[in-house]
Amino acid sequence: MKNLYFVIVLVFIACQNNKKLDLSKVEDKKGVGSTLSNLGVSSIQTQKGYWELVKKDGEIEAKLNNSGSLSTIYSLKTEEDIKLFNFDNFDIQIGTSGKIIESNDEIAFVNISLESFKTFEVLKRLKEKLGDPDQIINDNVFYDIENSNVKLVLNSFDKKDVNIEKDEFDDEYLTYPLCFIWNIRGYIYKYTLFINEKSFSNDLVIISNRAFHEKIIFGYHNPKKDPIFKKYYNEQF
Repeated sequence: MKNLYFVIVLVFIACQNNKKLDLSKVEDKKGVGSTLSNLGVSSIQTQKGYWELVKKDGEIEAKLNNSGSLSTIYSLKTEEDIKLFNFDNFDIQIGTSGKIIESNDEIAFVNISLESFKTFEVLKRLKEKLGDPDQIINDNVFYDIENSNVKLVLNSFDKKDVNIEKDEFDDEYLTYPLCFIWNIRGYIYKYTLFINEKSFSNDLVIISNRAFHEKIIFGYHNPKKDPIFKKYYNEQF
């Protein structure tokens, strides 16, 4: 009986240890600092302050101003790191890298790629969770019905989501949705599709409005001029 008890306890502990941190509920994860620090991510860095643009030797460059809040950067570099997280039960694609940034004991930034073969299932789930996208950015490929990319687009999207257009030279292009953006509940989500030889892959970015306005995240440190997110910048934030 004792042996059975210990087996049950060990199974329970293993299940607890294998539980992944769900990144689909970033707005609910207050007090997340200790949770992240205890997961055992292989690469952890700290950043104090925010990014600002400065002029140096006649050129503009980003420089870290070390006044302000402390952020912790978790870089997902190994398969073990990747397996610590998921997004609404979708696993992160093995072989990719990722990044999670915590600031003020909240998740300020996420960048991950989810399993490629579930790219469109993830898109459907995002629409269910977040509603209609605030922006949709399109891309196009030269329209040749024998082209593998054209076939892939036509087989992957509903007819209403693609369109054949002509340019000024009368060449035809197949237009399809490339990037979906939501701004909801204090976070901006950007889900981008990448067309490969035989399938689509994806990239998911989540950034808090606070981190965006406070210029905490490198790469999103010029909010007024950000080509996609600038419409969400408010100087009175």
